[in-house]
Amino acid sequence: MLLDSNLILMDSSPVLGAAVTGPAVGLTSFLHPGSMEPVPVCAKVVGEDFAGGTSLTFTLTQSDSRDGPYADVPGSAITVPLAELTVGKNIGWRFLPRGARKPWLKMVATPNGTFTAGKIFGAIVREEHQPYGPGMHADKGAVQG
Repeated sequence: MLLDSNLILMDSSPVLGAAVTGPAVGLTSFLHPGSMEPVPVCAKVVGEDFAGGTSLTFTLTQSDSRDGPYADVPGSAITVPLAELTVGKNIGWRFLPRGARKPWLKMVATPNGTFTAGKIFGAIVREEHQPYGPGMHADKGAVQG
């Protein structure tokens, strides 16, 4: 996967007791980013499994300018339970939601409960990141997993 440092929404950001908001990412070359061809998003748990809380709610916010004000992207809120917050697990959105209509975006992770461990990576990416799961890999003609 190719990453552009200008398109990273969160970079191994710990999400413990309070909401975490990533930096502003500019998609200024799009008129309405969510209405273009699908724009892939990669969001995943990195470094360590989450522990302590019950779930995380992820939201994208948008603005007309880098400095805001920012408002939630309609339909972007996703709540992920603790059991699914494990290292390498894809979370969040596969593509930018259709409600993303403004050129500046931020990712917000809001913990439900108090976490003692857990970090998030999120970015707008060039291609989809869909790793192989059990039964999706063949080696010498035999399905693995």
